[in-house]
Amino acid sequence: MSEQAQRHIPDIRLTGRGAVLGMLAVFALGLLGASWLGWAVLAGASFVAGSAAAAFYVRSRDLLMVTIAPPLLFCVALFVVKAVTATGDMALSTAEGVAVTLAGVAPWLFAGTVLSLVIAWSRGLRERVRELQEELRLGAPPRSPEPAASPHPAAAAPDAPSSAR
Repeated sequence: MSEQAQRHIPDIRLTGRGAVLGMLAVFALGLLGASWLGWAVLAGASFVAGSAAAAFYVRSRDLLMVTIAPPLLFCVALFVVKAVTATGDMALSTAEGVAVTLAGVAPWLFAGTVLSLVIAWSRGLRERVRELQEELRLGAPPRSPEPAASPHPAAAAPDAPSSAR
């Protein structure tokens, strides 16, 4: 691509929360479409597309969250969609639908997870993991000290009526 063409491509970067909400929306729409059309491939393809797009478009400092969240978000969306589209006994229908769908899309879930990890790795996931290891090794940064509680309640609240005379 020429330099002029590259300058016109917008550099879109999502926050971690935006990427999570985007994935949740893509997963839910894909699962609803798969449920209504009876086409299980749509559910798996939505997982691959949503997780890969999130890893590609998220800010680099949020890469770790975006690589961990997709399977959990997919399961949340799956439970909600199966509960909404359940017929008959809701609990049994939801449980059966979740189990059957997870069995059918397992290869897609694996492929989408691997693809998002490859994309995130190429965008700097390794550095984010190192930063996390450093934070865990050194401990969390110290918080600002909170004011110490006074042992005398009257001293803490001067407007309060004193019980001692």
